[in-house]
Amino acid sequence: MQQANLLKKIAIVDNALGFFKIDEGKLGKETLKEQVQCFKKAADLLQYLKQLKKDRMLTEFPDYVLIDIHLPDMEADVFLDDLDQLIGASDASEVFILSSSASKKNRDLAMQYPFVSAYLEKPVSADLLEVLIGVKSVDNPPH
Repeated sequence: MQQANLLKKIAIVDNALGFFKIDEGKLGKETLKEQVQCFKKAADLLQYLKQLKKDRMLTEFPDYVLIDIHLPDMEADVFLDDLDQLIGASDASEVFILSSSASKKNRDLAMQYPFVSAYLEKPVSADLLEVLIGVKSVDNPPH
């Protein structure tokens, strides 16, 4: 397994965090605690990122943000605009939009932001988290 400091950080925003089948993956609970932060509200993630920026702790920004397109506390475009203001062209975080539907309208909305890398349908497997964090290689399928 790679050293913890080589692993990527992930922030997940979803009011139903149980959609990740983390227990089915090979990630240990300690690795998850250190590498994955979960937020139930988009505003909580934005506040966290604002504080990191204020404290000049940009290296603590998550490498990846996985966020549901249907946010309970704000519209997705408002969140994405606010996130754009925070990260701008710094490439601080790569964003994956999650949805339980394949809505073309939502996909088009999400993909207009340059930092949004993908629009993924739920459920998302633990394998994706493992690849993003760096525990598993894409070319190295599970045994």
